Amino acid sequence: MKYIFYKNEYKYIYLSEFFRDFARALGETFGAVMLYKAGLPVYLILLIYGVRFFITGLITPLFITISEKIGLANCILISNIFSIINAYFMLFTDNLYNSIIIFIITMGLMGLANPASDALSSKYVNTNHRGRFNSIVYISKILGAVMASCLITWGVVSSNNIIILVLIIFFFLLQYIMVKKIDYKPKSSKNAFIVTFKYLLKSKSKYKVIYALRTNHIIERFFVPLYLYIILNDFTLFGTVIVLSLLFQIITISLIGRYTDKNIYEANSLVSGIKILITGFYLLTKDKVLVSLNKMLSDNFDKVYETSIQTSIQNIIKNNKEDNEMLSAVGQMSLCFTEVIIFGILSIISIYVKENVFYVIFILSIVSTVFINYNIKKEIVK
Repeated sequence: MKYIFYKNEYKYIYLSEFFRDFARALGETFGAVMLYKAGLPVYLILLIYGVRFFITGLITPLFITISEKIGLANCILISNIFSIINAYFMLFTDNLYNSIIIFIITMGLMGLANPASDALSSKYVNTNHRGRFNSIVYISKILGAVMASCLITWGVVSSNNIIILVLIIFFFLLQYIMVKKIDYKPKSSKNAFIVTFKYLLKSKSKYKVIYALRTNHIIERFFVPLYLYIILNDFTLFGTVIVLSLLFQIITISLIGRYTDKNIYEANSLVSGIKILITGFYLLTKDKVLVSLNKMLSDNFDKVYETSIQTSIQNIIKNNKEDNEMLSAVGQMSLCFTEVIIFGILSIISIYVKENVFYVIFILSIVSTVFINYNIKKEIVK
């Protein structure tokens, strides 16, 4: 158990991730579903997410500038305020079309502190603990999402949205308090904004490529819940599957961390192969039971996969000569700007093929899994 709390900072990171994922479950797990329930067509939801990530990509370099002046924790607090506003729109706006522009802007701005997790981990976590550390982080995130998913399902079905919003605010505040315990001010060049964009445009690092390829995994994660909801057409049943799916993830994710620390490339190859098989199964059936079961498997190995890939990314950051915070920001920007392009293409495609756009999402995810594994191998043996 020593590696779990090798440093006191580990404890605060675990707790902050638990509180964060509780508070963000409405947008992360239920976001696309809530928009669909509000009457928005799939192509418009895809477009909204595309614009959201365009805004997030543009403001990400400000993470360095702001946190350098007021600290990482206060930067997270600003991001959380926009997340709370976004949650309010989801829960209490009867006609989202009337405030769609403000809603999209708040969605984009709430991503201001996205690089914080990688930055904190790269600063405080020992390399030989990183796989197991990330396993505990993801278990913390799962537990937070499980509790929030139960609450959101109950709140939406029983129309107790005010309780959901109050708890979201409370848990965002708790996340801020935990990060405040290990807060620091990054030291970077005076022109951090310019330096970050310059590195993004000129660097040939595979680190950027890996982040860009993760785009299709992020899109899959956001939109598989909507795919499941459309098939089930029952919010209570949908919420139950989500909760069971999250709980099931804890079983295998606790095992992958130690394996990753022993042989990071073999671990990546193993979970990549499993992820390809599970994602591919979505292409074969629309049966409610089979899709629900595959969703549980998908979520389970998605977190296992994320643990393995995140460990690789954080090791790349740690071993690089550049600032951790700058590299974390560059990775998020590479991800966001690629998402803008892919979301735009998917939005256009969905106008013509409707819900069949999900098949395109699954195929792109499989392709990304193959190329991420290839690029990580190249980066590790470099």
